[in-house]
Order: sequence, then structure tokens, then C-alpha cells
Amino acid sequence: MTATNTTSLSKSASGPTAADTKTPMPKADLGWRPDLRAPLVMGLAGLLALQLLIALGQSLSAPSTRAFAPQTPLIDFEPAQVTAIRIEGTDGADPVRLERRDGGAWVIGELGDFPAAGFKADQLLTTLAALKRPLPVATSAEARERFKVADTGFNRRLTLEGAQGPIATLILGETPRFKRLFGRPADDSAVYELDLAIADVSNRRVDWLDQGQLRLDQTQITAIEGADWRLEKDGEGWRLANAGENEPLEQDKARELVRTLANLSYRDVFAATEAPAEDASKPVLELKIELSEGESRTYRIAGLAGSEDSVLKDAKRPQAFRLSKYDLMEWVDLDRSTLIVQPEPTTGTDAQPESSAPDSPVTDETPAPGSTPPGPASDTDAD
Repeated sequence: MTATNTTSLSKSASGPTAADTKTPMPKADLGWRPDLRAPLVMGLAGLLALQLLIALGQSLSAPSTRAFAPQTPLIDFEPAQVTAIRIEGTDGADPVRLERRDGGAWVIGELGDFPAAGFKADQLLTTLAALKRPLPVATSAEARERFKVADTGFNRRLTLEGAQGPIATLILGETPRFKRLFGRPADDSAVYELDLAIADVSNRRVDWLDQGQLRLDQTQITAIEGADWRLEKDGEGWRLANAGENEPLEQDKARELVRTLANLSYRDVFAATEAPAEDASKPVLELKIELSEGESRTYRIAGLAGSEDSVLKDAKRPQAFRLSKYDLMEWVDLDRSTLIVQPEPTTGTDAQPESSAPDSPVTDETPAPGSTPPGPASDTDAD
């Protein structure tokens, strides 16, 4: 008998093992399908389906509201198409109109084609073209009134014009937060929150002026002439023409004057027919500025009636410029003495004291021995 048979016989003789006597466990029923057929679950599922159908129906039947598309432009145009920008408000101010001339230069036509800040106009068109149509915040007429984007109640109305007429009109209203505006295209009843600042669409003409029209290249100025004086370039400095021995030029003053005139700014511009009235009681400053290229500027600066500002007229321009006292600083009353070194004031220690004569003589005489010193008169002396 082999070893294997011997082992088998020994196991049989000893009886059944623990593994042979283990009873199999029943399996748990984990099925979830019967729960889905419960009345409560089926009712909730039906209610959810009903809500989804109602929401879909409302979105498809909303009146005058365009379908939302993240990449849809708010107003569809190309900046190169635009030949004019008109911005108006409801604050009583006249609307501003920027016009693009051949070559791309922007001007303010009502000011005799005065140059406008072209970079600001181009930036505005770029910003408007990049605006996308977001989800509307409201669609009712009451909301358009509340957000100041109604047809007759708005903060700004911006119209883009092309060669064939108006291209698009954008109505802008309240500011919900920094650099954001409520707005809508004029042909859309929905109100949107736009990535736009109110300063970008100013309806003030002064905000669109080119501020560099009076600026000069300081190195090109060779002479400045006033009523009774003339400054001439002299190497790195300046000299006062026909100056007397007692009229030394103050170089710092001369350089400051040249710097001020080269960088002259202004607060507003007027057409020739709308220049404000001058104050006849204030002095008039007339200046001629000569440049190295043979060109010159002739300025007439007068005070404005009822104001601390001044008005400047350039002989070569039809417009008049409004200057504040901060633009001209101390040069409003410029004359020859302003440019001359003033003598040092005499101090009190340099003055000689004046002798004063007493009202009555003072003596140091001593009374003689035995004499009576003078005193008040008595009744007996009077007798």
C-alpha cells in the first residue's frame, strides 16, 4: 500500500473534518429595482419631469428675448465701417459728435474740425466690437425704466454711423459696479450688464479734445517777444535784448517761461462764434514765439469776464482756448520786470538809526549846597 492510500484511510477512520461539516450561508438580496417602483419615487420623478418641461417652455416662449449664445456680439459691426460717433445724454448738455476724416483722423466737426483724441475714439470702437451678449438681467418695460435704459430715459445713447447711415445704437444706463454698465441695443428689449465704464462714453466735448494742439518742441523755440521785451536764445541760456546795465536777466525765470509755453494745456475749446466775453479791466498779454524752422506762433491772452480763467487766441487758428490760472501760473501778469533779477531787499540792520531830539532838556546838574531843590509849588509860595 502506498503512502497516499495510507493517509486517506487515516482521515476516514478519524471522522469528518471541520471543512466537511460547514453549513453554507444564504446570500443577501441587494436588488434596487423594486424600490424604483415605489409610489413615492415615481411621484417625485414625475414632478421633476414636469418642472423641466415648464422651464423649457418658458425659455422658448419668452417675448423679444434673443437666444443666448456666449460668442454672439452685442452689436455686430466692424470698427473700420464707422465714420462718426454720436454720444448724447439727458443732462441738458449738447451731444458730442466725433467724425472720422479720410486718412483715419478724428475731428470735432462743430469746432471747425478741431482734432479729437483719436486714440480714445479708436479704443471705444474696439471695446464695443468686443462686447458679447450675456444672459439678460431683465426684460420688462419696468426694468428698462429702473435701470435707465429706456428709449426716453437713459444716461447715454451712443450711435455709430457709417457711410450709408446709422449702423447701431446702444442705450446705456446705471452703473451696477466699477467699470460696468446696464445697457442694451436699441432694437433689443432685454437689459444686459456690460463690461463698459461710463467714462468711456462721456458726452462732454471737452473729454474728447486733443490736448496737444498748443504744445511745442522746447528745443525749437529761438525767441519770445512781448510788448516791451524780447528773449533770445543764447547758447544753452537766454538773453534779454536791449537790456540795460541794471537789467540782468534771471535765467531760471526765462527757462520756466519757455517750458510753460512749450507745454501749454487748456481746459476747453470754443468755435470762433462762441468765444466767451473778455474782461476789459484785466491786462492783455500778447506773445510772439519764434521757432528754428522759420515758423512762429502769435498768442493773445485776455482775462475772462467773471472768472479767474483766461482765453487764448492763436492768430493761425479759428478756435479760442480756455486756460485756467494753473495753466499760465504766474505768467498772467508777465512784463519786462518779471524777467529781471530784482535787488535784494534792505534789511533792518543795514539802516542807520536816526537821532531823536527830546521834547524837553534833561540835565544831570546837582543842586548847590544849602539851596532848596525845586519841588511842587505851595500856597505860601504863591503868597
